[in-house]
Amino acid sequence: MKRRAGLFWGVIAAQALFLLAWAGWHEQVRATAPVIRLKTLPVDPRDLLRGDYMILRYEISEAKAPPEEPRAGQRGREFWVLLEPRAGYHAVAGTSWRQPEVRAGQYAVKGRPGRRGVEYGIETYFVPEGKGTPRFQTLEVEAAVSSAHRLQIKRVLVDGKPYP
Repeated sequence: MKRRAGLFWGVIAAQALFLLAWAGWHEQVRATAPVIRLKTLPVDPRDLLRGDYMILRYEISEAKAPPEEPRAGQRGREFWVLLEPRAGYHAVAGTSWRQPEVRAGQYAVKGRPGRRGVEYGIETYFVPEGKGTPRFQTLEVEAAVSSAHRLQIKRVLVDGKPYP
C-alpha cells in the first residue's frame, strides 16, 4: 500500500515539476530573448466559453510559402521566415525551406501555412476578464524570438501604451 502511495505522489510531483519547468522556460524566453515589434491587424471575436480574446493578424502573416516546390511530405509543414527591420517594425524579407543565413538585425522564425496566411502561434491574445476589447487607433505587438526560432507575445501596445 505504501508503495502505491509513493508512486502516486511521485507521478503528481513529476507532473508539477514538468509544468513549473515549462512555465519557467516561457518566462525566461520573454525576459531574455530579443524582442521585435510587429504591425498588427486585429479581428475582434467574443466567445462565451473562452472569454474575451482578440484574434490578431500581422503583416508578416501575409508572407508567401517558399518559391521552390516542397519535397514530399513538406506541404503544409513549417518553413522559415526571415524578418528584417523596416520603418520601426520587422517585416518579411523572404521565406525558405532551409534555415536562412541571418545578418545583423534580422531574425529567422518558423511559420506554418494557415487559413489566413502564415501562422506563428501568436494569433490569439486573451484579454483579462472584465477588461473587454480595447478601442484603439493602432495596435502593435512586441514579440520575443526564442532560441527555438518561435515567436511569443511579450506585450501588446494599444495606441503606443502597454495593454492591459
